[in-house]
Amino acid sequence: MLIADTPYQQVLIRNEFFYNETSGHGEYTKAVVFGFRAEPARVPMFQIMTEHGAQWARCPIHMIVTKPCEPLPVEVATWWDNYGYHFAVKEFAFLRGFSCTALGRDKVIRKGNYLFTIDWCKDGYSEIPDQHKCHHVIALESGQWIAYPNNRLVWADESWIKPNPQKEWRCPTRVYSAES
Repeated sequence: MLIADTPYQQVLIRNEFFYNETSGHGEYTKAVVFGFRAEPARVPMFQIMTEHGAQWARCPIHMIVTKPCEPLPVEVATWWDNYGYHFAVKEFAFLRGFSCTALGRDKVIRKGNYLFTIDWCKDGYSEIPDQHKCHHVIALESGQWIAYPNNRLVWADESWIKPNPQKEWRCPTRVYSAES
């Protein structure tokens, strides 16, 4: 699968995306994100429809915001490139409305809200227990969209979660199977 629907999200697109990053900096165009596009070794990219009726593919995550804000470098907007062409997009009802903090590659902790998840299959890394990473798409309070894996997010829900991740926890490396 190369493309799939996402939950619709009203956003702003940094105008430099529309001008091959030669102009348009600091300006925005209203749009709706409606799909995800996966290409191996590329950042998460999205299908968008602009307020002018132009539909664009391959809009990279670091060009998508919910309000005007300072841009984040692409390597801070996402920890990992896409693993391959095979994925699923899911808005988990349980996570809907959750806020979280995200630890960036730059060691800065930022607050945001969950939008949806992209998970990977049928490629080398996603089949290895300690290498599998999903992309949780988060709208930061600053406005920037990011795509971060589980181990870079701490979720918040005042009704029962007391954020205090266990630093000594490690990713499982065992493959669990009843027949092997």
